[in-house]
Amino acid sequence: MDDDTLREAIRILRESIRRSVAHAEPKKDLIDRIEQLEAKLAKAVDALDEAVYLLRPDEKDMMRQAGVYRIVTALAELKGL
Repeated sequence: MDDDTLREAIRILRESIRRSVAHAEPKKDLIDRIEQLEAKLAKAVDALDEAVYLLRPDEKDMMRQAGVYRIVTALAELKGL
């Protein structure tokens, strides 16, 4: 998975949240939708966390900005949201 793919996934999640906010009428529906999206995002972060653990990136991986590097940086970006 490359940087562009991860950025696109984040963009789609954000757009989905914006559309939900724009189209949700009752407050309860809006809160429920936000909670659903937060749960999906938490699952994505957990999956990336596990991938980083299993891949065990080292200094060499990080310096050459390999696929592992992109996963690590995407995870850091998601955790910073």
